[in-house]
Amino acid sequence: MTIAQPQPRRGAGLRRVASGPAVRLGLTIGVVVAVFAGVLPQIADYGLAWRLVRSLSGPEAVLVAVLGAVNLMSYAPLWMAAVPGLTWWRALMADQASTAISNTVPAGFAFGVGTTAAMYHSFGFTSAIITRAVALTGIWNNLVKSAMPAAALGGLVLVSDATAGLTVAAVLGSVVLFAAVAALLVTLTNRRAGAALAGTAERLATRIALRRGRTGPSEWVERTDRFRTDSLELLRHRWLNLTAAAIASHAALFCLLLACLRTVDGEGADVHWIVVLAVFSVTRLVTIVPLTPGALGVAELSYVAGLTAVGVASTGAAGAVLLFRLLTWFLPIPLGLGAWLLWRRGAGRVPSRPEQRRTLA
Repeated sequence: MTIAQPQPRRGAGLRRVASGPAVRLGLTIGVVVAVFAGVLPQIADYGLAWRLVRSLSGPEAVLVAVLGAVNLMSYAPLWMAAVPGLTWWRALMADQASTAISNTVPAGFAFGVGTTAAMYHSFGFTSAIITRAVALTGIWNNLVKSAMPAAALGGLVLVSDATAGLTVAAVLGSVVLFAAVAALLVTLTNRRAGAALAGTAERLATRIALRRGRTGPSEWVERTDRFRTDSLELLRHRWLNLTAAAIASHAALFCLLLACLRTVDGEGADVHWIVVLAVFSVTRLVTIVPLTPGALGVAELSYVAGLTAVGVASTGAAGAVLLFRLLTWFLPIPLGLGAWLLWRRGAGRVPSRPEQRRTLA
């Protein structure tokens, strides 16, 4: 008797190709070319925009440079809050290296997380601590992103008319924020409810994976329970630190954008800061799932379109955004490469003997 071999599902191979690295690279190149060679030149003249950037005075250039440096260093405190015993230098070095990878490689976020894990492991932290830190920093970062459109809408009502786009973004952000906070509270405070939530999410993810010809995830319930027990004690003492650090990081990024807009002098550059915050908040929400490395192309288009929509001249908006992205997307790449090379040469590493490894705080 011959046992029939299972046949691969029709279209499974095509789906794997469609979600493979070649397609992701093609998508990245397509988006970047479409935005920078197609859409943005129709909105603003690059030459005139760059001329505005080059016309910055000495004090203006110093201000932008200082705020740019502050922004580069602003994410390290969030990692320090999530990893007791982590020094600022190590947090900064790992953050710069992982950001450089995230900004240059398709699906770079995953590779960036892997780089962070490898570096923290060499710093002497256990896998449990690293996993908890990656989860908590990601959760708190996205909570702030989701809350910002609602906060901006509240401020915008006081100084101007709220646009339909911002209203939709604020509502969407509020819904995402409420759902995320509720899910987090349930997961952390109720073991059974957390297990039920994780089980439902695992079944849903499995269905999606099977439709794409992939193997579904497993052990989400067990992992959720481990996350709950590992995180609860830390959050009891450090939730305020995490919240303050996440807000400060986003505030540093916004202040840099505002400074770029104010110093790249153009018509409409004096638009109220709350209006700029609204544009910033919507873009942060739009790029919460990066289609390209570092949201390259998508972020630029969203910022320029948003600023011109609120009254900033297209040339000034383009100049400010290009300067802003030069400091926030491009600059971390060489700095991150330098941090990675320093780490490869042994900077920040500790002996790997088990008795010298840090334990869960």
